[in-house]
Amino acid sequence: MVWFYPKGKLGAFYLSMLVAVSLVGGCSFTQSQDSQGASSALVKPVSLNEQAQQEREERHQTGHHEGRQAAHQEDTQANLLLHRQSELQPDILWILTDDQRADSIAAVNRVIRGTSESALGYVESPNIDALAKEGVLFTYAYSQSPGCSPSRYSIATGQYPHRSGRYGFEYAHRGNEHAKPTLPELLRDAGYQTMLSGKSGLRLREWQPKQGERNTPLTYDFEVERYALSKAGFTDWGKNTDYDTETWEPLSTTEHFYYPDGSKKSFLIRKDGKNITAQNPVDNGLDIVRSYTRSLKSLILAGESPKPAGETLDGFILKAFTKYLSHPKSSYSSVLGDKIEGPNPTKPVMLSLSFNFPHSPVLPPKSFRDRFKSRPYSIPDFSTSDLDSLPPQLVKLYKELTTNGMTEEEKLKTIRDYYAFTAYGDALIGEAVEQFKAYNKTTGRPYLIVMTVGDHGWHLGEQGISAKFAPWNKSNHGAMIVVDSSGEYFPKGTVYNDFIEYVDIAPTILAAAGLDVDSNENLAHLDGLDLAKVIRQPELKRDYVIGELNQIIGDRAYLRTKRYGFSIKIRPKYGKPGETHAPGEDLKWAINAPSEEVEMALYDLACDPNERLNVAYDTRYTTIADTLRQKAQNIFLGDGRVEIDWKKENATFESNFAPGAHDYKLPKALSEAVSCPTNS
Repeated sequence: MVWFYPKGKLGAFYLSMLVAVSLVGGCSFTQSQDSQGASSALVKPVSLNEQAQQEREERHQTGHHEGRQAAHQEDTQANLLLHRQSELQPDILWILTDDQRADSIAAVNRVIRGTSESALGYVESPNIDALAKEGVLFTYAYSQSPGCSPSRYSIATGQYPHRSGRYGFEYAHRGNEHAKPTLPELLRDAGYQTMLSGKSGLRLREWQPKQGERNTPLTYDFEVERYALSKAGFTDWGKNTDYDTETWEPLSTTEHFYYPDGSKKSFLIRKDGKNITAQNPVDNGLDIVRSYTRSLKSLILAGESPKPAGETLDGFILKAFTKYLSHPKSSYSSVLGDKIEGPNPTKPVMLSLSFNFPHSPVLPPKSFRDRFKSRPYSIPDFSTSDLDSLPPQLVKLYKELTTNGMTEEEKLKTIRDYYAFTAYGDALIGEAVEQFKAYNKTTGRPYLIVMTVGDHGWHLGEQGISAKFAPWNKSNHGAMIVVDSSGEYFPKGTVYNDFIEYVDIAPTILAAAGLDVDSNENLAHLDGLDLAKVIRQPELKRDYVIGELNQIIGDRAYLRTKRYGFSIKIRPKYGKPGETHAPGEDLKWAINAPSEEVEMALYDLACDPNERLNVAYDTRYTTIADTLRQKAQNIFLGDGRVEIDWKKENATFESNFAPGAHDYKLPKALSEAVSCPTNS
């Protein structure tokens, strides 16, 4: 066994702490080999239910030791905080991509699958792989909502959707008393310069009572936003929607393709609420595959960018980022014409680099797409008979997002181009990291890099869909890399194989900036954990992760363990609070309703890792399903739930009938073995 511990003045302290951890049976660091033969510190994966039971037995048998251990952990936290507060605040780079699957990263696949390839085929991520060796790779990172805006709002505020009141794509506003400051705003108050290049996606507005255009608050000091770039033509593809100025209902949507010679080709794709189904000539020229089998038929799922690498929307996002770093202590104009003050190297900076890839339109540049054309790929197994075990809510989701009706070649093209697009993004990320490190050398500060693989995931045919918005694994499984320049807080070459959540991003960054995320009353709303502590303290290990989304099919929540995937219809109506029901109306419906009405889905991942057979109503799983139902209902409905009518200034309902239900621990029933059912 090899122990990795920080160099420097905390090294001896952490070494003694890790030895103490080993004595109480927590996670262990072992050696593993990646494809290049380099060793990395691997936090050994432990059976979830065995671990939970083991921890209970240890607590029962060694209660006297726990007291000493608890005191030791308190000392650990205090020393970690004091050490950070005594240092210069680090420059921070937070990279976020959009709709990116964890299996698009070869380093993740090598840990989970033992090969660089995904289950579908070849992936390419040399720059992200290299970054993973510089710090800690978190292979099981889960988003709190499988939709862009609710996930990003959850990340920015550090709150679960059921604690913030943001469940879908509704606009939040600052008039509500429960609206919390975002991560960059908290960092600004802590002395940071902040800059966003790319997608914000928060759907956050200032409060005003009338419909219409609303002011969007700047959450960063300076923003070069993805939608503004696209609207101004600094992109390869864009679209605009015209609205009725009285009702603000959409009238028509036009999409635009931009070419290297400065020309633009535009086509109407939607008018008066109806899709324009006639194919435009650009589709043939760029080999485009659209989502014609889905309810929204105009999405581009595959094709070739009309512009070369570096000149796409993501290329311009990188250019805006690079331009900011190249103007220290000087003013300049962005490509959008905004006056921006470049960073002052004597002050810490927090940079948010938020790429659009591989979100639709999936249009990798030709140079990357051509490299992937000859690569063989597999289409995920799916049969319409899989729908037989699904509840109505998930059948409806399938019908909205289905790939059924696409040809085999079209399906393969969506897979191939998706991975080509992520490979292109990897190249951009490599350049961004180099630029950030070069700037950081001029500041004399330490640095922190947080690389978040996707604001959530994406299906490439799993469950018969090419989409997100689902409670299944592919919609929610991401990955994370955290690097600090010293290696003291996030040891180089480490892999953490237990669960983390995207709500951990805010407290991890804030703690690195020297804020006391445990004791500061202004940060009491944070739901996540500082990952520097998670990797060192076994008691912070999660038995499950959670998420919720109210979009397309109504409100559905998920709870996932290493053994089971579970989801449930949590509210009876399809709309949001303020639309189909008042906040808090009939809150306990799911608790009192018969099991069939809450439309449970349960997958035994030990027998069915691809989540094709719902066993929620199989009698052999009754105890498991009932236990997870009760756990989920108590968490999502009774442990600090907030429902808000965002169309009003301050209309809120709070529920706390089961405080403490979300304790990250699972009951003993989940460790009971059952036989695997068959599809017959």
